[in-house]
Amino acid sequence: MEKKIGLDKFCDLLVKLNMEFTDFILEDFESEEEGNIKLEGLTEREWINLYISFLQKLN
Repeated sequence: MEKKIGLDKFCDLLVKLNMEFTDFILEDFESEEEGNIKLEGLTEREWINLYISFLQKLN
């Protein structure tokens, strides 16, 4: 059975995930994209879809 956590712990998890996502974009994804088009801008929906894809890879 999974351990339950409070809001503070969940917020800490979100901060950690956001830092890992930033690293993913700046390091891993940048090397795959010529000229790093992704950092030049995506729509809000595209960023959300990219973040969801990132989260799905963690599981």
